[in-house]
Amino acid sequence: MKYIKSFFIVLILMVSNGCSEDILELSPLDSVSEAVVWNDLNLIELYVNDRYDELPHGFVSWSGELRMASITDESYHQWEAYILDKHTRGGLTPTNMLFFGGYWLDAYTAIRNQNLFLEKIANYQGNEVERVAQLTAEIRFLRAWFHLGLATRYGAIPLATQTFKIDGNLDLPRTSFPEIIDFVVSELDEIIDDLPSNAEVTGADFGRVTKGAGLGLKIRALMFNASPLFDETGNGQDASKWQLVADACEDLFDLNQYSLSSDYKDIFNNAKNPEVIFAKQFIGQFGTTQWYGIDGFSHWRGGHDMNRWQSPSGVDFLGWTSENPRQGFVDQYETLSGHIPVLGYTLGSYDDELEANLAIPIYNPEARDFNPDNPYQNRDPRFEYSVQFDGQFYKTRELEFWFGGLDSRDPINNPDGYWNGPRIGYGTKKFLQETWSPQSTAGSFQPWIYMRLAEFYLTYAEAQYHIGGAGIAVDYINLVRSRPGVEMPSVDASGDLLEKIKHERKIELAFESNRYFDAKRWLDAEEDFGKDVIGVRVDKVPNSNNKSYKYYYFDQIGTRSFPKSHYFWPIPNYEIVKTNLQQNPGY
Repeated sequence: MKYIKSFFIVLILMVSNGCSEDILELSPLDSVSEAVVWNDLNLIELYVNDRYDELPHGFVSWSGELRMASITDESYHQWEAYILDKHTRGGLTPTNMLFFGGYWLDAYTAIRNQNLFLEKIANYQGNEVERVAQLTAEIRFLRAWFHLGLATRYGAIPLATQTFKIDGNLDLPRTSFPEIIDFVVSELDEIIDDLPSNAEVTGADFGRVTKGAGLGLKIRALMFNASPLFDETGNGQDASKWQLVADACEDLFDLNQYSLSSDYKDIFNNAKNPEVIFAKQFIGQFGTTQWYGIDGFSHWRGGHDMNRWQSPSGVDFLGWTSENPRQGFVDQYETLSGHIPVLGYTLGSYDDELEANLAIPIYNPEARDFNPDNPYQNRDPRFEYSVQFDGQFYKTRELEFWFGGLDSRDPINNPDGYWNGPRIGYGTKKFLQETWSPQSTAGSFQPWIYMRLAEFYLTYAEAQYHIGGAGIAVDYINLVRSRPGVEMPSVDASGDLLEKIKHERKIELAFESNRYFDAKRWLDAEEDFGKDVIGVRVDKVPNSNNKSYKYYYFDQIGTRSFPKSHYFWPIPNYEIVKTNLQQNPGY
């Protein structure tokens, strides 16, 4: 959808196209009155378009999503560790949520704007009934989206369904999580028929909320409600709740409007990929890097610069290699035979050169196609698509992450970007546009994918597992694993099937923000996010192609933690002091 940023653009067009002098006399030239806005469908649509702009995205965005990868076990963010460490070292407080605490304010600001629309649109006198119904449905979807986003971060939250006057009572009570879910699901059920199909959002309407997106949000809400963290009485074992998830998934599949992509890489560069259900576009956005005070190098209402942030640092790439996948996460990518190659690490001796303790791999004897001397060979193809690693062919040459290589942190061989070389041996490749050039002034325009079909296939598998449909669960896991270009071996129902589902979500949806919420809702975050960060040092034998791999504990051992209190964020202190809200436990 093409976003037009200002009502004034329309006003100027009206004047230049010969609007009568009466109009110019009725309205001041430097503003658009409220009465004019809510009686002109063009201006109403512009107001709705701006509400889409309020959706946070995962590209270089403080209160957005991608950096959530670095508060999980997925990656280490070398340029923002001093901020993210509050999450990764168990140090969140109501007063130090400067960046991630912004979600509360951003979300309730957006909800206020949505409620304003819903209050004003009731007085619209035009005849465009179907269009107004669609726009209203879009706004109610967005209001449900933000309420769910708040609830999954903070737990019980104030349910805001009306605007408030400055001198009014601002002390809304916290609404329980199940009641928030009831509200979200009820809203989506009521609006689904007024949303267009995927095939109907074409031209300037492309990118608007569709029936598929509405059902996707409903599935997520029901999934959270059924999961152990949020299911207070059933501990994630309530089959009736999981049946609702399965039913909603089937409603989505029955639309027959989406299919698994045969090009995994294209999913993240093409909002029109057949697998994409809902995405944020950046066509016509600011274009290049913007500076917005404390918000860093970009802003969630503008464009993004992800190609620069994530590209390798060599002279021909000049990226910042910001997000560094952790070795423990890299180990989760199976070999082509379907086995995880490394099961963990034991503590080794202190290495003076690395100034760290060595980490000794525990190799999986069943992964017979894994070669420790060539560890990136024979791996799940999604590893190649998602992670930058030493020796990988990227654009015009092989990446040289080995110490002293062109993309390493070696000032002699990489004088233009050594400070941007990866700190722990890897970079993030998913989302990158290889056509981007460091000389480009156009910025980055790949979309942020909020929802895609594979996510809901795996959600359906999880729901089927809980309602006794192990065979169906296996079928849907294997649909994802067997897509063209991936073609990993099938799994079966033997052993711990739930762990297989969790693993598949971890790999398929890597770096897409799902991992943070998945590990929390499963109550796995205390263990998984508290693990030490392992890095790799690659050394190349001079005058040969032989390399050696040395694994080490990147942080001081034992400094990573995820206390029980972190399952919900603290409500920002600025909100506590002006209301009667009770703080979350542990803060």
